[in-house]
Amino acid sequence: MQRPSLSICLLSIALCVSGGFQQGYIASVLNPPYVYIESFINDTVTERFGVVMSDDVLNTVWSFLNVLFPIASIVGQFIAAWMCRRFGRKGTAIISCLMYLPGTILSSLSYPCRSFEMIFIGRFLWSLGNGINAVNCTVWIIECAPTKFRGTMGAMQEFSMAIGSLAVQTLGIPFSSDTMWPWIFVPDVPLVILSIGMFMLVPESPVSILEREGDIDKARAVLAKYYGVPEDSPEIDKELIADKAKTEEKAKCEDQPGIMWIFNPFGQKDARVRVIQQAAWLGVVVKVAYVFTGARALRAYSTFFLYDMAHFTMKGANLGSWIIAILRIPFTLVPVLAVDKIGRRFLMNVSMVVTILSLIGMMVGILVGDSLQILSAVCFAAVMLINAAGLGSVSRFYAAELVPKSLLIGTTSILAGIEAVTKIVVEFAWFPVANDIGVYSMLMFLIPSLVFLVVIWVMCPETSNRSVYEVLDDIARRKNLKISFAE
Repeated sequence: MQRPSLSICLLSIALCVSGGFQQGYIASVLNPPYVYIESFINDTVTERFGVVMSDDVLNTVWSFLNVLFPIASIVGQFIAAWMCRRFGRKGTAIISCLMYLPGTILSSLSYPCRSFEMIFIGRFLWSLGNGINAVNCTVWIIECAPTKFRGTMGAMQEFSMAIGSLAVQTLGIPFSSDTMWPWIFVPDVPLVILSIGMFMLVPESPVSILEREGDIDKARAVLAKYYGVPEDSPEIDKELIADKAKTEEKAKCEDQPGIMWIFNPFGQKDARVRVIQQAAWLGVVVKVAYVFTGARALRAYSTFFLYDMAHFTMKGANLGSWIIAILRIPFTLVPVLAVDKIGRRFLMNVSMVVTILSLIGMMVGILVGDSLQILSAVCFAAVMLINAAGLGSVSRFYAAELVPKSLLIGTTSILAGIEAVTKIVVEFAWFPVANDIGVYSMLMFLIPSLVFLVVIWVMCPETSNRSVYEVLDDIARRKNLKISFAE
């Protein structure tokens, strides 16, 4: 039985620490001490300008601080494609990691410097680097992982994100106080340095070598190292021939008016292009569907939900958030261990069904009142956990399995940007809306989830243990088009 090579394992760990872990850390770091950071922002504004912000203004400012993460991520995701081509996958990873350091340091120094602006600037830089890494991680692992391990390696990102979230929730227990909250940012610094060290040890992507140097012998040696097979292996020859053809095809594809042609539903009559376009749009659907499950927004505001909406004590809300963060770890291992065996469709569909039922349960529990607050908490946890095991994990790499490698960087960058824009709208809107209309804000997640369940169930193809060309052939058959992508 073939086992993953040391090189692909080291690459996967490096990408997890610099990508998924950082995303979990950034997404959750404001959550445990949110009451104290809000108070700090209000106090510093009062000290400097002599005014006290109203609750509505403070809620809006807090929402903006939270959505700086996806806003900066969008910027990073759109420049990631250029950086991957200019500096290679390895250089891009190291540069993006270097952006994390000023981000964390500025955030931690905001309190002693009495400057709330430093939190905003630090969060922007930190998130900018993570946006770049989000694209780079997806592209690099898809380019280097053998097909049979591709799903497992991709799912590791969600597992590492859960670890990052758990780390923050754990740190939030001792650091959630008026004076200790700045220390919650500090432990990330040594992990960033560790990430940079690991990237120094792994080779560049073979696809990047072909794109930037055109050295097929060097690419062969690197790919063999990642696959853990001899350089003269037929598997390496087959993959290199495909990669070389895709690199050459890329120039032809880019003769179109930019990569955006792939998302343009009008003006394309070529059957092959139409199939690729549908595949790209299905990638959009899966990523946006995950945003509208509410798992991300609710995780970012978990303490608020449990404290303000479900009426637990602050201590109970922080403890509940911590317990859920712990439980997410084994749930994220489900796709790591089983996604290539049971398939992507099964995990996506099951998680969507459970999410819808859980959102309904949350609404019922809150509407009935404190007598059913346990139901609200259990259903809240169910949304977090089932998406960690299903749609949340699969959405990280599923879209990248639907398009040819020649279009992978540009498409992944755009897909990540679309996802981030959706996340900005949802996360920025939900917190103020939830403060105004309470439980009925859950309809922002419930109604879209019902629609996306139907679309995913009916239209999304299985990609497990299949090449992208086999997947595209499946989509062509569904569209009754008599064409073949398989080589």
